[in-house]
Amino acid sequence: MKITAEAPGRICLFGEHQDYLGFPVIAAAIDRTIVVQGVVKSTPGALVELPDIDSREEFSLPPDQYVHSRDYLRSGARVLSRQGLPGPLGVSAVVRGTIPIQSGTSSSSALVVAWMGFLLAAGRGGTGGPRMDPGRVAELAYAAEVTEFGESGGRMDHYASALGGVIYLESEPAVRWEALPARLEEFVLGDSRQPKDTLRTLARLSNGQKEGLRQAAQAAGVDNWRQLTPEHAADTLSAVDPALRDYAGAAIENHWLTRKAAEVMRSPRADDGRLADLMNRLQTLLRDRLRVSTPRLNAMVDASLNAGALAAKINGSGEGGCMFAWCPGKREAVMEAIRRTGATAMPIDIGPGLRVHVERGGKMREKP
Repeated sequence: MKITAEAPGRICLFGEHQDYLGFPVIAAAIDRTIVVQGVVKSTPGALVELPDIDSREEFSLPPDQYVHSRDYLRSGARVLSRQGLPGPLGVSAVVRGTIPIQSGTSSSSALVVAWMGFLLAAGRGGTGGPRMDPGRVAELAYAAEVTEFGESGGRMDHYASALGGVIYLESEPAVRWEALPARLEEFVLGDSRQPKDTLRTLARLSNGQKEGLRQAAQAAGVDNWRQLTPEHAADTLSAVDPALRDYAGAAIENHWLTRKAAEVMRSPRADDGRLADLMNRLQTLLRDRLRVSTPRLNAMVDASLNAGALAAKINGSGEGGCMFAWCPGKREAVMEAIRRTGATAMPIDIGPGLRVHVERGGKMREKP
């Protein structure tokens, strides 16, 4: 019996650095994926080959301990065991992918989502675990990647990868998501080839935004910073520590840009011009107020717009990594313009979420 689990990376259309604040985000799965393919073994333990990064992992199921930082294969198996979900006695698997690594397109979250799907399908000795609800898989993957290691990320990456398509996601006061029907086509992903330190960037922005928002909420007399509006910002930012004003103001504006974008995208025939304007305004905010768009990324964004893209912005935590351009009818010109900046460029489209296939006796079936 062979199991294949495939999960996509994602682009963040609206709401960078928002989900860990309890604000909504809009994300889209892309047609570049991580694939975990392997078999259930009758002997105990996991053997996982990762040829893309020239690595090999071998451990017990569930693992006794972690071997290195961000040890997601072991953490995935441990989370399933802790949740009381049936896991396999043993597996042998190979991991391959087409998502740029450490570039802001969520290759690590796609890996964890695909690994969770693989382990769930391999559960009960290969007879399959419980029905694979994508929201449940997203929560398990979030626990394995973020909660297990005490990191500061949000749920956007895991839900976008598990669910697929374009989604609007709220994490507070409770997790709620909806599929957005707007049809968005023809994107280009540009990789600056600049290394990024996601944890350092998240720490800086998480700490700065949270303290700035706390001070703004106190000055506005509201109980929760999710109640802050642009009108509050105009009245209360003067009461915020000057070093934190850009953080607080950017978080509030980012929140409301995302809500306005969701209103536009709830129509299958979204107003492309209005949506592009909101997306470009977000890039300006990320560049000038949160300062996460590097000179190379700025050049890639400008080149894309000059080549005819409707909108272009950084993707993910920033300070390196990727950007994307939304460029219907202009994809080839935009890719060439990005390449002239010294970066790499590739076509991407919106893609489906987690897919798990189980092959028995020469026949393959897809898990629901």
